[in-house]
Parts: sequence; C-alpha cells; structure tokens
Amino acid sequence: MQRLLSVAILLLAGVTHPCSTLASPASITGLVRDAETAGLLPGSVVAVADCARATATDSTGRYLLGDVAPGSHKVTVRRIGYAPRSFEALVPEAGSLEINVALTPEPIRMAAQEVRAPVLVRGADGGETRSFPDRESSMTAVRNHPLSSEPDVLPALGGGEVVLDPESPSGMHVRGGSADQTAYRLDGIPLLNPYHAAGMASALNPDALSQIALESTAPALASSHVLAGAVDATTRAPGAQFRTQGSVSTTQARVTLDGPLGAGGAGYVVSLRTGLQDALAPQDEASYIDNRTADGLAKIEAPAWGGRLSVLGYDNGNELGSAIAANSEETRDADPGRNAFAWHSRSLGAAWSRAFMGTAVHVRGYAVTGDAEASWAALVGRLDMTAVRRDRGLVAGAERASTWGTTAGEVRIESISTSYRVASDSTAAPVLQMAASTPVATLSGWQSFAAAPDIDLTLSAALATTRGGWHASPGAEIRWRPRSTFTLTGRYARAHQFAQSLRNTESVVGTMFPVDLYIGAGAPRVPVARSDLGLIAAEYHPRTSLRCGIQAYARAADGLVLVAPRESEPFSTGQFAIGFGTARGIAADVALSAARYGIVLSYGYQEVRLASAETSYIPQHGARHLVEGGVTALVTPSLSARVGAMAALGRRTTTAAGGLEWEACNLLDFGCEFAGHPHYDGAALGAARLPLYTRVDLGVRKHWQLEIGARDVQLAVFGTVTNLLGRKNTMTYVRDGMGGDPVAIEMRPPSPLVVGLDWRF
Repeated sequence: MQRLLSVAILLLAGVTHPCSTLASPASITGLVRDAETAGLLPGSVVAVADCARATATDSTGRYLLGDVAPGSHKVTVRRIGYAPRSFEALVPEAGSLEINVALTPEPIRMAAQEVRAPVLVRGADGGETRSFPDRESSMTAVRNHPLSSEPDVLPALGGGEVVLDPESPSGMHVRGGSADQTAYRLDGIPLLNPYHAAGMASALNPDALSQIALESTAPALASSHVLAGAVDATTRAPGAQFRTQGSVSTTQARVTLDGPLGAGGAGYVVSLRTGLQDALAPQDEASYIDNRTADGLAKIEAPAWGGRLSVLGYDNGNELGSAIAANSEETRDADPGRNAFAWHSRSLGAAWSRAFMGTAVHVRGYAVTGDAEASWAALVGRLDMTAVRRDRGLVAGAERASTWGTTAGEVRIESISTSYRVASDSTAAPVLQMAASTPVATLSGWQSFAAAPDIDLTLSAALATTRGGWHASPGAEIRWRPRSTFTLTGRYARAHQFAQSLRNTESVVGTMFPVDLYIGAGAPRVPVARSDLGLIAAEYHPRTSLRCGIQAYARAADGLVLVAPRESEPFSTGQFAIGFGTARGIAADVALSAARYGIVLSYGYQEVRLASAETSYIPQHGARHLVEGGVTALVTPSLSARVGAMAALGRRTTTAAGGLEWEACNLLDFGCEFAGHPHYDGAALGAARLPLYTRVDLGVRKHWQLEIGARDVQLAVFGTVTNLLGRKNTMTYVRDGMGGDPVAIEMRPPSPLVVGLDWRF
C-alpha cells in the first residue's frame, strides 16, 4: 500500500512540474552576447519559464542548465540594460542542446534619486580634532556659515566668547582680550595683521585653506607669546591633478590653483586675491574710500629626508584713503588733504616634519615683516606715523604617544624687532620715536595621561627668557568623561606677551585702520604683559551631527599698554598708560548638521573692564550680551538659502567730535564711505551707551554641475541682502564743534551687500 502511495505522489509531481524527472541527462548550454558589439555578457540570467530552473552566465558569458526534462520548454534570457528575449527550446531525451543568444541593448529609465550630503557647519563637521572650548572649522563649514555673505574665515570663528565688531572688522577679541592679544599662523608660520578693512575681514583666501582653528586654552598657546588666543590656518593639500577655484563679486576677486609637480609626490598651491570694494564708487564724491587691497600665498611641498618639506610665502597689502572733511563736495583728485592709511605684511617660512621611531618631529624657520603707515589730520596738525615689526625665529619640537599618555616638547628661539615713529609737519623733530629689540628663547612642553579610567590630566609649562628676565607660564587641564557623550573640563593657563600695540582701540577710525602697531618689551615704559585664565566647560556630543557646549571663564591681565586713557587720536602720539584688565563671562554654542539644513547658535555674556591709574572703562568690544545664529538650508540639491541673525546688547562707545560720515560697504550706495577726522578729546571713555544692535541677513546660492571635456565643473551665483528689518543700528555718537547734541552714526542700511559668481573645477 505504501509503495502504491509513493508512485502516485511521483506521478502527480510529474504532471504538476513538467521539468521534473527522476534522472535526465539532457542540458541546455550556450553563450550570451551583445547584439551590437558581439561582446560577451557575464551575469545574464537564463531561466526555463515552466519550471524552477535558472542560472547566470559566468565571466566568459557561458551558461549551463542541467537536468532538464525532454520536451518543449520556454527559455527567457534577461540582463539589466538589455531587452529580454524568450524562445521555445525542444530538449532531447539525452545530450546537450546548445543555444547562443544575442541581446539588444535597451537603456533603462530609472526614477530620479535625490542624494543630499549633510549641511556641515562649525562644530558639527564630523572631523573635530581640538577639544572644546577650542574651536575649528573646515572650509565647507565656513562656506555654510549663515552669518557670512561670502566665505570669510575669521567671522566664521566668531560667537560666544569670541567677539568681532559688527560691520567694522578690527581683529578678534577672545574672552575680553584686545585684538593684539590674538596671534595668527599659517601652517605654523606667524602672520602679522592678516586682515583687510572696508568689507573684507580676513586677508586669508578661503579657497587656499582646508581648515581654520582657534586655540585659546591649549598648551601650545604658551609658546605663542599672546595672552588671548591663536588662530591656526592650514593650507589645502595639493591635488593629484590640476585644480582651480575662485570667485568674482562686488567685494573681491580671487583665484587658487594647485596640482602636482612632477611624479615624485611634490605639489604646489598658489592663491591670489584683490579687493573690488570701490569699483562702483562715484568718482566725484570725496567721502568714498580709495581702497586697494590684495593678498596672496604660495606653497610648495615635497617628500624630503624621509618626511615632508614645505616652503610657504604669504603677502598682504592695503592702501586706503579718506576725505578729511565730512560732507565734502570736492572730488578725490582735487582734494589734497586726505587721510591716508597703509599696511603690508610678508611671511616666509619652511617646515619639515617626519614620524621617526614612533615620534613625530617638526622643525620650522620663519622671517616675518609687518609695516604700517598713516597720514592723519590730528588736532595739532597733520601727523605721519610709521610702525615696523620684524620677527625671525626657529622652532623644533617632538611629540610621542604611548600607552600611558602623550609627551610633547618644543624649543623656540626668536628675535622681535620693532620701531615706532610719529612726526608732525609743523615741527622738525619727531613727536615720538621708539624702538626695541626683544630676543626671546622659550622651552615648552606638556604631558597628558589617564589619571583614572574616565579622567585625563594634562600638565604644561613654558619658560621664556628675554632681556627683562625669566617668565614662567604653567598650565593644567583635567577632563572627566562620565559618559562617552559628555565631557567636563577644567583649565588654568598663564601666558605672556612680549610686544603690544600702540593703536587706540577706542577710536572709531579703527573701522578702516584696524592694524596693530607693535612695540616690543624693553622699549621705554613697555613691560611684558601677563594673563591668567581659569575656565570650566561642559560638552554634550551625542552624535557627530550634534554638538552642544557651555563654558564659564575668568581672566585677569596686567602690564597692558593702553593708549585710550591718554590719547584721543587713532594711534599714540607719545602718550600711553600701563594698566590692567579683567574679563569674566559665560558662553554657549550649539551646532547641528542634518541632510537638508545646518544650524549654528551661540550666546555670550561678558563683563570686560580695562583700567589705568587715570580711569577705568568698558572697551568698545565689551558688549554685555551677544547672540548669533542662523540656518543654512538646501532648498533643492542645487539651491541653498541661509538666514543669519545677530544681536548685541550692552555696547559702549566714547562720544567723538570733529565730524564723521560713515557707511559700510553696500551695493545700494555703490561702495564704502568714511570722511572726517573724529577724536574724543575730553570725553569720558565708554560713557555713552549704545542701543540694541540687531541684524537679519538673507543669502541665496544657486549652482550648476557641468561636464566640460573630462572635467567636472561647478558654477554658482550668489547674493546677500542685509538688515532685512531695516534696523537703524548705531555705531557711535559724534558731537559737532559747536557743542550741540550728539548725533548717531548709523550702521549698514538695508541693501544688497554682495553679489557674485564662483567656480570650481
């Protein structure tokens, strides 16, 4: 009975599946080719439609279907990108049936797939290497910064504890520090005054850089000889093939080239940029600024001595002119009595680095020169000022990481030569002449190690010697990670500074002459400045795309050169005081990067005060509350929009006299305006309260991806409209010569700030 049941099941299976057979020696084999090219098509699927048999062609385009029951069968051949083909095959009782098939190409129209990369913003780049509260930004994040009308590396670092004067860039103020208390380096080579004025804050071309960072508490700060912070810019690595990118706008024109040099791994980067702020300015109105600005850099790097050698050159030049009298009707050419300002800096350096037996070593040498000139219509008559600084240095250091921590050390030998001279056209002798030669030798080092499984400790120290004696800069940091997403940090750092500025930072003229005029320690009455910083910070970083941080700090500095208490002109004419400063505050930052948008938010509260024997005052950069933020969104894959906003409350100014006409660069008024020779002789420093400053900006950018020859080319147009709310923000107050009521000098009107075109290929 059981045998009969088994036979019935087999017979039923044979009726249901005609391919089924107890044993069939028959097979179907053959090749699959392209009908147009006769090329073999591996990966094609060959299937017998009326049974569950299928196979794929191998790398030679051949297929084999074995154990096929004799009889007629429908065979189908398919491959992506080709029209399917079906046919009837009469399979013999035994042997092999060979069938070669040719498929006709048929492109497949697929539905559009939208792919969006995250909108990277500062703090959520995904590649942060510095510990909070030090900050860094990739150039992609700089371009996405919602508060920049064009990519500008210095404003992209602002917010929170870092203050930049709105619409009138005059350096960076870190935790209440003056602009001269921030150092600038390019690939480790020092720069002097790397900023422009009249619409361009930074003299660093973003196209030539890969990263920008601000170190304000790190151990390396001790060897930089500045009190507040150091901005580190890193040039881009040369590409394996020639590349270029640049931009032309109503503000500037820039171009960057890079590529290989030969086949040995060498490469180059060359960057040039020039300002165009006065290109549209009316030629018959003297209040418009004559403005010639340019910067450039060149780098060559190559393998050398088992490591990497790079040679870098940087140049920055600026010339500005403005009318002495506000509301002048004279033409530029007919008015011989214009104020004139100029500054230039040049840096040359070479660096070599190598990993040797588990230790990273580096050697750098540099020669840096910065000079500034001004011809100014002062109260006592026309003054001509000249300031020169020359730095020469050699740095050697090493860093080694092991299972129990990281050890680093550095030796730095440098010479700082400064001179400062002010002469009057009414006297034969100089009003003021100072000079100093300040050699400095510094030994610094730091050691980090795990004090506990979730606690890291770093101890640092620097010892500098100069003609004035020895100066020790100790530092310590403790980092506690109770969870992988949360870090609590405490830091203490002492720093010294061996050259300070004789520019009057309270003068409104700094909006167009933001240059620090250095004089070295050892000159008459110029001491070595010192700062002590204490800080606690907490960071919450639950994922790469989200970062939140908060910090509280207190800072005290002494030995500060203060021009404002003794001088109302834009620079010292022989008078300055030695004083001290205090700063304390809190700051918070939030950064979020998503597929369609990026958000940056920051808040800073600070109490800053400078004092000398004569007076105590809040400096212009000491705004009590500062809020900045914005959103950059991808409306479509090729169209982005950004909305940025900022507000400053608790600003102070010193009421000026002498007349002033000022307007920031904008297209509505065809350029930048500054006329007059304001001073504040007799006015109390920082006594005038400024109203709330608010501004909302809107920017758009549209790009197109093209293919020209074998190269991908990206072209884009962009534009920004500022102050959408039409806020009449006030920069300062000016009193006329008759002793009338102060008149508010308003800042930027609602207008297009910049439009332009950029490219990359």
